[in-house]
Amino acid sequence: MNELIPIFPLRLVVFPNSKYPLNIFEPRYKKMINDCLEHDSGFGIVAFFDNKISDVGVYVKISHLLKKYENGEMDIVVKGIKRFLINNTKLHIDGYYISNVEEYKDDTTIIDFPLVKKLQSEFKKIIELANYKLDEKYWDQLTKSKLKSYKIAEKAGLDYEKQQELLILKNENARLSFLINHFIYIKNKLSESKSFKNIILNDGYLN
Repeated sequence: MNELIPIFPLRLVVFPNSKYPLNIFEPRYKKMINDCLEHDSGFGIVAFFDNKISDVGVYVKISHLLKKYENGEMDIVVKGIKRFLINNTKLHIDGYYISNVEEYKDDTTIIDFPLVKKLQSEFKKIIELANYKLDEKYWDQLTKSKLKSYKIAEKAGLDYEKQQELLILKNENARLSFLINHFIYIKNKLSESKSFKNIILNDGYLN
């Protein structure tokens, strides 16, 4: 992957294989999404902090066009495909940005399975603490996921900055350890299970 893609800066982090609903209302992004639909192509979602976009984002494709309104506004669902690193960015004639990107790969594919088991155990403890029942579809998708970290991160109660921090980690073991430490911290800090339940209920990701 070394190509020019449209860029959509958002206060949002989408993980590979995650699905997220978006409402498209700005004219420039309505044009961008219509072009993607016409050519069956995708675009990059990048988080931004202090009016600066992140160097690492996720290439997404539109999995569902839920509704198109008379004014051209759209409700869509996107699915994360893979991470990318931005090399340079310029303004497109239609008002949105386009970037030359390359694939942002993990530096190792070897997974420490005891870490996977530890993370799943800590995650289940947190879910029990929150007194929250996740849909069976979520657990089924978690079982099928090769990279458990991204799927668990959807329901981990990470804030925006920590979601991006997780996204840029360069291997699965680092992400597993990051989430384990996050859940241990939560267990030590939470005085009311309702607090975490509210966080995971409002995560926005689709199962």
